[in-house]
Amino acid sequence: MHTPGLVVGCDPRLSEISVVFVQPLYDQNVGYLARCMKNFCLGRLVIVSPRCPLGLEARKYAVHAAEIVESAVILGSFEEVVRGFDLVACSTGVKGSGPLRRYLTPRELASLLLGTSGSKALVIGREDIGLTREELAVCDVLVTIDANPEYPSLNASHAAAILFYELFSAAVGQTPYRVERPPREEVEAFFRHLRRLGELLGYDRQRIESSELVLRRMLGENRVDRSDFRTLFGIIRDSLTRLEACYLQTRE
Repeated sequence: MHTPGLVVGCDPRLSEISVVFVQPLYDQNVGYLARCMKNFCLGRLVIVSPRCPLGLEARKYAVHAAEIVESAVILGSFEEVVRGFDLVACSTGVKGSGPLRRYLTPRELASLLLGTSGSKALVIGREDIGLTREELAVCDVLVTIDANPEYPSLNASHAAAILFYELFSAAVGQTPYRVERPPREEVEAFFRHLRRLGELLGYDRQRIESSELVLRRMLGENRVDRSDFRTLFGIIRDSLTRLEACYLQTRE
């Protein structure tokens, strides 16, 4: 599903990044997005539950990037995106405090995406309502674009163009050293262990969810090497094993 679509003459690291458009409402925007992708050497488009046709109109607005629309992968849910990529970066126009709304700038995100290996998704939200709180909570990292505080909401394809430009510029100027990122299945196993550990420690549901979100953002925003991650995972796993053993002893 995520086989890189290499664009000839472009930095191959860009071909590892899939652009995900969630429930697009207008076929023109799908075309505009595809055109921007080709402008900046991105070739892999994934669309989640489209609310518009992906036919002639979308291809017309894509102009010379019609092949990106034609080869787009269609998914049925946002959960498939999270399961299918090692790193999921989501764009949002809403700023705020707390771990849910912690975000990177487009330039910081570009450095992160190009500086880590593995499958990566850059998610563009719905044109009308963006991404839900539940969707934002399972993203590894958020990105937002500074704009006029009186009118910060950008058109989806316009916001995408800014993000794509930063990626393209960073690829030109960044030394191609990369950290091997832990795969998605290891990350989710880590969080399953963490949730169980929280339960045994007597944490309530809100505290467990808040702790998971903080750690998910920390792992997402930083270039965490797979070997370092496994060290951390080992500590959590061993702690859980010992705590479960103590718990069983107290019940005997």
